Amino acid sequence: MLSIMSIASTLNGFASGLVPIQCTIGDKPVCNPIVDIGFTFDGAISILENSTATIYSDGQPLETGALSCSNYTGEKRTQGTAVVKFESPLLLPKGRTYRLVVPEGVIMRKDKSDISNEELSVVFSVPATIGPATPSIKDGSIVESADRIGFYFGVETAPVENGKVKLLREGVPVREYDCDVSWDWNLGYAGIDFGEEINFENGVRYSVQLPKGCVSALHRPDIVNEKAEVSFTGGYTEPVNPIMYTWCSLYDHHPTDVLGEVRFFYNQPVALSANPLVQLYNNNENLVVKEVVPIISNENGQWVLIADFENTPLVSEEGYSIIIPEGTLVTKDGDVVVNQRNVMSVGKTSGIAGTGDEKITVRVDNGIVVIKQAAKRSCIKLFSIDGKIVKSIKTYEKCVSIPVPTEGIYLLSINGKIYKISVK
Repeated sequence: MLSIMSIASTLNGFASGLVPIQCTIGDKPVCNPIVDIGFTFDGAISILENSTATIYSDGQPLETGALSCSNYTGEKRTQGTAVVKFESPLLLPKGRTYRLVVPEGVIMRKDKSDISNEELSVVFSVPATIGPATPSIKDGSIVESADRIGFYFGVETAPVENGKVKLLREGVPVREYDCDVSWDWNLGYAGIDFGEEINFENGVRYSVQLPKGCVSALHRPDIVNEKAEVSFTGGYTEPVNPIMYTWCSLYDHHPTDVLGEVRFFYNQPVALSANPLVQLYNNNENLVVKEVVPIISNENGQWVLIADFENTPLVSEEGYSIIIPEGTLVTKDGDVVVNQRNVMSVGKTSGIAGTGDEKITVRVDNGIVVIKQAAKRSCIKLFSIDGKIVKSIKTYEKCVSIPVPTEGIYLLSINGKIYKISVK
């Protein structure tokens, strides 16, 4: 018996029979239906009439194919090809190993019939998955910008219906994309096509997750990928303006004994992240009273985050806060920007109060916003009502003064917590 692994040694003169120089199966996992299997010989060959070859599984015969041959004569040499042809394409069960056996003496030299093959045995496998995923970027690298990120496979690939790839920011899923799949000769690819080159915020941790079953072998939809993930750190150093709401329905409507629907207005396209939540928090008892999944609507050119607390009772004389956790919202397109953690207090009088540490005080004197008792290195941003940044600073003293040249309504963010102020 001559196994395919011993062909190389026989080429150096250690076998007296007819030895193939190549076989079309056995060198890599088989991820496609098997129509035929070929052996190439140096020189013209013939086949014993009515010869067959058999595929075995666990020692038992599984499929049999008919043997035929052809010869091609070129300028320098002649090559013979023996082909095992099956009656219909074979979809062998995945995750198993098989053995093709060509009997001894059925393939002969065309001009020397006394020279024939020993038994040929080729072991091959049909894999359970499409194999290792190699990321298109180095895991742990710094990425400033990219138009696509994904994974390469050693087999040709095809999309699976409804396959989605996730983009995570600081461990939180913020966007979901249709799985972008392509293939070239003996290679496959699956990942995210951003549609344009986008920037990744400096120092922020990102990852791309390809869930299990998003992509399959090109001709075997039952052979799919395992879960794959690549992580990287953003390297884009230009300033990034966070998502800020420009108005809230609580500015006009102050709840008294129950909290129903609350609406936050944004003047830029936003979308919900993969796991969005808005919370009602009891400040006195330090607990979350209710969590709701918000929705997004578009009204008169503004994007509106709607959180319906379903008339949750508000206990008299207790303070509450509405919390939009960081990463609840993400920019709909382009660069990946998320909201900071926003906290709006519903005070004991059920009016809207300052939304930071209760020690912080904010007042306006003669066009100057005065902030006291802010922690050192607090991030303070002043926004106009249309969402434009008027001033952005980090505190080094407990008292901060910000001159405001124009009268009007402003939003003051202290470490992501919002105050609505009026400058006269």
